Amino acid sequence: MSEKTLEAKLETMENEVKTLRKQMQRLEDVEAIKRLQCAYGYYLEHWMGEEIIDCFAKDNPEVAGTFVEGTYNGPEGIRRYFGRMKETPPEFLHMVMQVSPVITVAEDRQTAQGRWYGYGGILSKAAQPLDPAIMAVIYEMDYIKEKGIWKILKLRLLMHYAYPTRLPQPPPDGKQAPQATMKLTPDEWAEFDTQYPSGYIYPFHFVHPVTGKPTTEAKRNSKLKMKENPFKSWG
Repeated sequence: MSEKTLEAKLETMENEVKTLRKQMQRLEDVEAIKRLQCAYGYYLEHWMGEEIIDCFAKDNPEVAGTFVEGTYNGPEGIRRYFGRMKETPPEFLHMVMQVSPVITVAEDRQTAQGRWYGYGGILSKAAQPLDPAIMAVIYEMDYIKEKGIWKILKLRLLMHYAYPTRLPQPPPDGKQAPQATMKLTPDEWAEFDTQYPSGYIYPFHFVHPVTGKPTTEAKRNSKLKMKENPFKSWG
């Protein structure tokens, strides 16, 4: 075998090693992002505010959380949203199973996006008896790597539904039961109510995996008759 042939084979092997290393690093990024997102869900179970806040990027003006009522901007907005419950009662549970992720890591491996289903239940003691509810959401996430560690940059939540598992019963004395209220303080109020049964599809961050073309949710959404955001009265 000639020296020239050996050099060509060596170059081929080096290129293959580089490709495999790049693929391995990308898989490591995906697994780290999965771990981050699932850890967020476990902290949400008992509303562990500080642990949730620590999942987000620090001192980044682009960090944000978007919920049904609107968007909370910056680290201060994230703290205002997740820090409002200092200590939850033992009866409180907010369990979310985050499944079916589609994660897209940028070429430079410094940013990524992800889409997840979130399905679970909420149990609290705002009224007697305990008031369980089931819920289903879509997460569209932006992630960023800070000093080699993946963190949440933007959380966007589309609530499909959150229904009680039983109809509310009137109190035995015939009086109206007190309603739990919670003041909402987003930096930007949502314009429309995108909850079920609005039919709204939160835009996908990825193109079709087979055709490579954008999907048609924008066309469908443009035909919907959206209702105004009902949560502004909670401000």
